[in-house]
Parts: sequence; structure tokens; C-alpha cells
Amino acid sequence: MFTNFSYFARSASCRFVCFSGLLLVCPLFSTPGFAQACVDTDGDGWGWNGSSSCLVTQAGNGATSAGGLDCVDDDGDGYGWNGFETCQLGAQTPPAVNTNASLNCIDSDGDGRGWNGVESCQVGAGAGNSPGQSTAPGQTAQGQTTSPATALPAGNRPSIGNNNFNSQRDLVALHFDHAPDRDDGHAAVAALMVTDALQLNVQVVAGTHGVYSRDRYDYASEGLMSSVWGSTWHNAHSNRPGSVAAAVNRWTAVLAAGGSVWVAEGGPADFTAAVVRSINANHPEFNTRQRIHVIQHSDWNEDHSLEADLAYAKANTRYVKIADGNDPNATADFRFESHNNGTFVSRARSSRYSNEWGAAFNYLTPSEKLDFSDTVELMHIAGIGINLIRDVNDFGDYFF
Repeated sequence: MFTNFSYFARSASCRFVCFSGLLLVCPLFSTPGFAQACVDTDGDGWGWNGSSSCLVTQAGNGATSAGGLDCVDDDGDGYGWNGFETCQLGAQTPPAVNTNASLNCIDSDGDGRGWNGVESCQVGAGAGNSPGQSTAPGQTAQGQTTSPATALPAGNRPSIGNNNFNSQRDLVALHFDHAPDRDDGHAAVAALMVTDALQLNVQVVAGTHGVYSRDRYDYASEGLMSSVWGSTWHNAHSNRPGSVAAAVNRWTAVLAAGGSVWVAEGGPADFTAAVVRSINANHPEFNTRQRIHVIQHSDWNEDHSLEADLAYAKANTRYVKIADGNDPNATADFRFESHNNGTFVSRARSSRYSNEWGAAFNYLTPSEKLDFSDTVELMHIAGIGINLIRDVNDFGDYFF
């Protein structure tokens, strides 16, 4: 019997309420690191352990991930999900936390680039670097530094370095939440430049925020998106059902034609999860776990996703988390304060994209900051590393 105590435990699949004086069976809140039963009430393989979503143990996969958690490989590709992160079957010991080239490079989407627990890495990069190892940023496998200025002559377009991405067949879904930061305005123009240069097939959706950030949506972004993308973008804030339906139609057409979908996730996972749920419900012939790639770079975006939606996206797509584009790390530094943006702003204003950048700079003045950090996801999809494009000025060299 519970006395003088009440609480709510919620999840995507169940809700339990305990009131004073009532004896109900409820999962107890747990402290991270202390295992509680994972209650799966709807049989989807995911449940609630009293404090967070959890993955119901599936026996027979024969491996555990770092920390002793079961690594569930549902598609037999050697990689799985342990309820918290991508894992590799048979990888019992987590790699040491450092940045040398001996770290195990986990390539969860098979695009040749992965994550070693500290930074983005390239599988098999350079002579003598065997698969599963990474090369430190700015170094070859022999340890010699490479300069973006000499890696590719200025003015040339960088080629797509992701062998699993087919620019003629695959679709890039560009998602912008516009809630609350205005950096999406700069990212929208940068994405247009990359799209033009690499001749990408894209679908642009703005307002892809979650319920936790919906009330911080910036309506001024709509004029900005029209200035950059004309009438070709979808507004998921004002018409979420219509935008989900448009994405489902476009994605399934690409999948039916043999292509894959690559999502540059510039916001929470809620919108993407809705699209994938609809595809799985109506088109079971498509293996979304293998053919829809979701690239996310932001902890904030994940933290502002509905827990059930983030879990669903991770379980039903090839979900890849890369280093945050807002910080100096293994992704390009596309977030510069005004005093440190070099000649980029003046070049932008005099380029063939002057109108688009003008609208973006009116939306977010570069005297405050220059920020198109979400574009690191597009760089990852195309397989363009920091050995080619390291910062905003390198970006300008190749795309203006």
C-alpha cells in the first residue's frame, strides 16, 4: 500500500498512475546505472524502465556492448542498438577516450565515415589504416598533416566522397526547425550552395521542431525560407500533416526507384519519426533500417525530441550521431563570431547568392555571428571531411 505518495511514469507505450491509497503495479523510477525491468506493453521491442525508454532484451544475438548492455542487431549487419547508442556485436570493451588513430571507428550507416566515441572518423582512411580504425583530424595514416589549401585547389568543387551515396538516385531531406535559433537562416543558404554545386536531389522542410520547442518557433523564418528556396519548401509548422504526407510520398518514390534517403536532421527527431512510422505502416516492403539514413549533430536537438520519437528513429533508421558543428572538433567549424569570419561575409554579399545571403544576414546579422553549423550534416552525407573543408572560408573557396 502506498501512503502519501503519488507519481506519474510516462512512456510512448504506457502510462501508469499511482495515487495515495491505491495499490497499483507501477515501474519504479530508477537511477541511471541501476537496472529496472523493461516493461514493453505494446510488444514493439521498446518499453519503459521507470525513468527512460529501454530496449527489451532479445536473446540469441550473442554479444553485449560497452557497459554490459545487450547489443541488438535486428538486421544482421554486425551493428545494433543497446538502448542508448550504436554498438558493434562482439565489441565487449569500450575504447579508451582519446583522439589517436587507434580508436575503433564505428561506421553505423556504411558510408565510410563513422564515430569512434570522441570524434568523426573515416574507415580505412589511408595506407596502413585497417577497417575499424580512424585517422585523426588533419592527418594522413602516416601522421603527416594535410592543408585544406593544398588538398584541393581553390575554386574547384569538392567531389562526393561517400561511396554509398548516389547523388543521381538518392534523396537528401533537409530539415530545419527554426525554433528557437536563427542560425538556420545561414544554414539554409549554405545548403542551397552545396545542393547546386553537387547537383543533389533535395526535399526541404522547415518547422521540423518537436513539441518541446514548438512555442519558440520563429515565424520570421518563413520569409527567409521563401527568399532562399522559393516555393519549393514545405512548412511543417503551419501544415504538419501535409508536410509529413509530402515527405512520405517523396521518400517512398525514391525508395521504390532503388534509392536511399539521407536526412540532414537540423532539429528534433519528431518529424522524421512521423514520416518513418507512416512508411513502415503503409510500405512494409521497404527496409527503413537500412535505406533511411538520419544524420544528427546536436545534443540539444536530441534532448528536445519526444523520447519515444527519438527512440523510434534510432531503432528504425540508420541513425548516425556526428560531432557538434557548433564546436571545434572533427566536424568543420561553420560557427564564427563576427570578428573571426574572415572575408566570407563580403564574398557572400558579392556572390551569385547575394540575394539569398542578404536575406539570411537580415534574418541573423553577421555582426552577431556567422553560423551555418547544421551544414556539417550535409558535409557528412557527401563525405567531405575537414581535410578538404575546415571552416567558413574553406567553404567559401569551394562553393562561391
